[in-house]
Amino acid sequence: MTTSTVRLTAKQYLKLHPEKYVMVTYEFGAPIFIAPCSLMKVNVTDKKESAEQWSSMDNTPMKLGYHQTVTGYKGLIFEQI
Repeated sequence: MTTSTVRLTAKQYLKLHPEKYVMVTYEFGAPIFIAPCSLMKVNVTDKKESAEQWSSMDNTPMKLGYHQTVTGYKGLIFEQI
């Protein structure tokens, strides 16, 4: 009996999983979103439209943990849009 593993390229994976996410915390009541970085700094916004959009490949515990450490927001989560 043989098992074969199908390997997908990043482009193929994203075609199969086109979902988009934002990173958000509700730990202070109103939502706070992670915005696009500028000048090597992580920015935040209260507007979902201004938030950084992430792909399904970005939705990882490592990326979430990094942003939790940098921002201090322990309640950050990925939320599908």
